Amino acid sequence: MLLVCLCCACVSPEDARSGADRAAYALLEQRREELFGAAGEFRIDPPTDSLRQRLVREEISSLPGLNLVDCLEISAENSRDYQSRKEQLYSSALALTLEQWNYGILFDFGADASRSGSEGSDQQNDSVDFGLGMNKLLGSGANVVASVGRSLFRVVNDGDGWTSLREASFSITQPLLGGSAREVIREPLTQAERDLVYQVRSFERYRSTFALDVAARYFQLIETMDTVGNEEANFEGLILLSLRNHALAEAGQLSDIEADEARQDELESENRLLDLRESLDRQLDNFKLYLGLPVEIELGLVRSSMDESQQAEQSLLDLDEEHAFAIAIDNRLDYLNTADAVLDAERKVRVAEEALKLGLDLDVSAVNTGANRTSWSAGFSFDLPIDRIPERNAYRNSLIALEVARRAQQEMSDTLRADLRNEMRQLGNTRISYQIQLNAVELARQRVESTELSLSAGRSDTRAALDARRSLVSAQNSATSALVDHLLARLSLYNQLELLRIGPQGFELEVSALTGTESQG
Repeated sequence: MLLVCLCCACVSPEDARSGADRAAYALLEQRREELFGAAGEFRIDPPTDSLRQRLVREEISSLPGLNLVDCLEISAENSRDYQSRKEQLYSSALALTLEQWNYGILFDFGADASRSGSEGSDQQNDSVDFGLGMNKLLGSGANVVASVGRSLFRVVNDGDGWTSLREASFSITQPLLGGSAREVIREPLTQAERDLVYQVRSFERYRSTFALDVAARYFQLIETMDTVGNEEANFEGLILLSLRNHALAEAGQLSDIEADEARQDELESENRLLDLRESLDRQLDNFKLYLGLPVEIELGLVRSSMDESQQAEQSLLDLDEEHAFAIAIDNRLDYLNTADAVLDAERKVRVAEEALKLGLDLDVSAVNTGANRTSWSAGFSFDLPIDRIPERNAYRNSLIALEVARRAQQEMSDTLRADLRNEMRQLGNTRISYQIQLNAVELARQRVESTELSLSAGRSDTRAALDARRSLVSAQNSATSALVDHLLARLSLYNQLELLRIGPQGFELEVSALTGTESQG
């Protein structure tokens, strides 16, 4: 019978895992909904048939035509760092389930069976003991313990049956002075609850920052691809110019020097093209690693539109510094964690103060051994604060920790304001720079057209045409770079204000906060 009970009481690894997941996921869903509304499903287990697995099995050999949304989805599924952050969040929820269990009603059941004897004696004794216990920590600090047990024993040699003894006990210990405050009793549970909130905020902040990093790498790749395209177009034009000049030189209508100049620029362009293609391949491999994909697959990117963020740009440009700072103070998740850490430190000071007080506990217990025989006791136990060196040191350290938390909040506030000022300047400057570069491209294109017409008419030389082409390629590359810088500056400022969210369609911008009533910091 005892063996049957032991087998039934075993928890399988599968049941343990699913039970932990149910409890942790329920807490995460609740906290994420409280903080952010509908936050979507959260799971730490990788998909059973992930993209990486299909790539490794060679079911897919290439990923052509990926836009930014595709890259965000792939990175969230396959990035190793992203997976580690998810597991860190899950672990904080799991830690809270343990603290909640500690503050619930704790049951335990135990049993033992034995046979004993002594040397020089034929007498052997059998005994079986089993009991059910209960423990509950109340919010008042009272610790309630109850147990019910039964003991069976017999002398084997006598052939008699089993003799049974029953025992029931109950005890309660209630702190009356030091350590009796509800805040002290619930401190481990409270801190675990706060830690989960912090981890949920940190994960959401990480998601937006991670997505911004993916976008930066994506658009920098698009920039390199455009640079390669510009150089390819330039190379093709130089080939035609070189062939033309070579033909004219053979006909005696052009000097060999001009023909060689065109050929030299053609070779230099070809060499630049080799370097640019190598750089593009290296960037693509690094991007695959960042997304958590095998580097040997073929990856193709297409340009994504960011029209929504562009339409809302004027609201960012019209934003004054104080309003921007107030929005950030109200919304930045990492700042909210820093500010709440001060409240935690203040609470821990109060907890440490309680430990300095006189300890006075009320102890009540009763034991029933059957046949209406019950014994009880009631009394007080004192813990005089004669030697409180550990408690004294803990209290002083809690005061220091409070000052550290306050300084961290002040530093975060100052850093946030400085970052906002820089981001707002960058947005304005990159916008102007992009407009300048667009004008430069238009002028360079007109110059190329003019010099080529003049060259055809014999009113210009090859060097002027080559310089014009070189200027056009440089202006086109600078315009692409300025566009990417401006786009990322816009997204970065949204992220600084904590108005950048990640949704099913990629980036979602909370534009209403920019034009609404100014929040109080």
